[in-house]
Amino acid sequence: MKRLWIVIALSLLVIAGCSSNTANAKRPTDGEGLYNFSCLSCHGENLEGAAGPPVINMGSKYSEEELLKLLNDGVGMMPGGQLSEEEAKTVTKWLLEK
Repeated sequence: MKRLWIVIALSLLVIAGCSSNTANAKRPTDGEGLYNFSCLSCHGENLEGAAGPPVINMGSKYSEEELLKLLNDGVGMMPGGQLSEEEAKTVTKWLLEK
């Protein structure tokens, strides 16, 4: 039972760390800026991964449609809805170029 609570606590920390408290901050509009604003804390400054997996060479792993769905819906520990639909499209295109 103790392990379950530890796993739950760590999961909440990861989710809280990956989300951003952006209520008062001006959101960027370019792919790199949006990544830095919303994704960097979990996926790393150089896309190398941190709390979340690396996001390098996404074009060799996913189609544009698949990556957009992943950003919108989330997967595993990554919550969906961190970006608006338009922001997700912008980040998807940027990630596919990396």
